[in-house]
Amino acid sequence: MYKNLSLLSHNDPFNLELVSGLTQCEKGNYLDSIVDRQQGMHGYMLQLTTFGHGSVFDGKHAFTAHRGQLLLFTPGAVQHYHRHSESQYWHYKWVYFLPNPKWNKWLNWSDMEEKIGRITISDDRYFQEISQLFSKIELELKSSKFFKEDIATSLLEYLLMKCISAEKIEVIPVIDQRILTVCDLILTNLAKNESLEAMAEKVFLSPSRLSHLFKQSLGISLVQWRELQRISESKKLLYFSNISISNIAKSLGYEDSLYFSKIFKKHTGLSPSEFRTLERRKDSEM
Repeated sequence: MYKNLSLLSHNDPFNLELVSGLTQCEKGNYLDSIVDRQQGMHGYMLQLTTFGHGSVFDGKHAFTAHRGQLLLFTPGAVQHYHRHSESQYWHYKWVYFLPNPKWNKWLNWSDMEEKIGRITISDDRYFQEISQLFSKIELELKSSKFFKEDIATSLLEYLLMKCISAEKIEVIPVIDQRILTVCDLILTNLAKNESLEAMAEKVFLSPSRLSHLFKQSLGISLVQWRELQRISESKKLLYFSNISISNIAKSLGYEDSLYFSKIFKKHTGLSPSEFRTLERRKDSEM
């Protein structure tokens, strides 16, 4: 169920795992009020100011949120904010989520005060990329797509990676084009188990340099990223086709279907056959 978190009071229960939205505070409108959650929330709140100015109090100090200001309210952090009194508007996008343990490295922001992480995005292109990810998450959660939660979660994972890389925006303003080229090479043929050395040669980098740049840009290794893309594709094939599990495995570069099943279960908690049966059963019950 989708809810607009901006309309909840600090006493309202909030047990959903992932929700997202856009709050447009304008002087005198119905959203022009103070959000005050002194005990914080159970999950994380990621917030991006897109227009105007907001005033935020972290329990000790007040500061101004402006366009490009990313805030990460960790569990239990004081959430007290409102439109800045000298600003006519304050628009911000937000995502509330309960994190997966593997996201911890992307939630460890270097600038963290009073349990609130802070990143300022000065590069407009980078700002647009991150802002669009917030919007895509909201659109997916509002959609009627069967895999909307999975897609939104994948987008959130990518958004968290982008936030971490935004901390180094002065050094790396955008993802290196060579890394994007490697990603395209992988996505063009997921079945191809091309070596790190071969891909590095295609983008004129040493294997060690490519490995370093890839992890620096996306937060995970090249091999891990390729595995995530394969699992994502396998979910679609399992649900939308009747292709055998062994052929799906081969089409994604796994000659051993048992090994593919092991990797799939590591990511989903289910074997491929269990996933196919469960998801189709859900569909028939809708």
